[in-house]
Amino acid sequence: MDQQDLINEINYYRAQKITEQLYAAGMITFDEYDKLTALNRKSFSSFLVDLLPKTLDKSCNQS
Repeated sequence: MDQQDLINEINYYRAQKITEQLYAAGMITFDEYDKLTALNRKSFSSFLVDLLPKTLDKSCNQS
């Protein structure tokens, strides 16, 4: 893994954390969450992206 790969990993992680926080706060819908997740994966080309879940399991955030 070179320096750019590491930067992409960090940027992907940050973008995805913000996306998760927006969803948890009710500021975006589940569909918007999925779209942002797809954009994060495409934008940052994360090295480990294939190991991460593609979508958030709706059942774990609903009570």
